[in-house]
Amino acid sequence: MSNKQTIDEEVKKLLKPQKRFFVGWRNFKCEICLKENVAIDKLGRCEDCFNENRQRKPLPRMLFLDDRTKRIEAARKKYTHLYDVTYVHNVKECLRYLCRQEFDIVSLDHDLDGNDFQNPDDVTSGMEVVRYIEKCGAQTVDGTEFWVHSSNLFAANLMITRLMDMGLKAYYKRFQYGDEITFSNAKISREPVVVEDKWSYYHHGYCLSCKKIDNLDAHFQCHDCYKREMKQCA
Repeated sequence: MSNKQTIDEEVKKLLKPQKRFFVGWRNFKCEICLKENVAIDKLGRCEDCFNENRQRKPLPRMLFLDDRTKRIEAARKKYTHLYDVTYVHNVKECLRYLCRQEFDIVSLDHDLDGNDFQNPDDVTSGMEVVRYIEKCGAQTVDGTEFWVHSSNLFAANLMITRLMDMGLKAYYKRFQYGDEITFSNAKISREPVVVEDKWSYYHHGYCLSCKKIDNLDAHFQCHDCYKREMKQCA
């Protein structure tokens, strides 16, 4: 066998895709199947779950924008086995990935300066991502679903409204970490809130709100005043 053939065979071996082997440690609990006293890898998977994950289809891709370490760690524990997540810490990093790659989900925070209630006009806030999409055109991210997980409800509502105005899918997914890790799938809706009518007749008399004689409930309110008060509370 000539030296050239030997070199070609060695090159082919190097170019051949290498098999990924499971590497783990003993006496731990698998975070997926919850088996105890098994070897797990860095993602908390036992060997069975590792092999099962290799045979699955590629996970949906997510871009997660946040500047808080605790929230990122909480998101890592929650989303690692559900999505292929890319974590970014500021607007520039977020736009860099968003312009170069396609993502199924983009989860955005608003307050990125280390403080709460950042001005939406700041170029370092999460609103800047929304403004950039408005300037460049939403057709580039038409198939992307946007989540806003900021605890700043005013800014989150504004971001979702602007995204929905461009025809994009936008939802509010509140993300809390620490002792109160909860995920809210409530969608912010522009439709008026429907208030359940629980007014019931008690007696006929003098309404304390509008000062007229009518049918009243147990709180001495007529039906019209009751509905007006419920709408204000909603």
